[in-house]
Amino acid sequence: MKRYDQVAQTLTQRIEQGQYRVGDRLPSVRTLCAELGVSVSTVQEAYRRLEEAGLAEARPRSGYYVLPRPTPS
Repeated sequence: MKRYDQVAQTLTQRIEQGQYRVGDRLPSVRTLCAELGVSVSTVQEAYRRLEEAGLAEARPRSGYYVLPRPTPS
């Protein structure tokens, strides 16, 4: 598993466990780099994966935020 996938999985688990709730701001890229010991590009790719999965959104000049889970149809 690629390191960015591991970071995305860690963040997904934290969201699912309620550590980060809907509307919460996720840690900054640099904070997460320091916490997990990974590069800026690794964290950026992990956040991009969370966006693709519909779990987070980037807000310009503000950071990444947790989105509500889509309801199954």
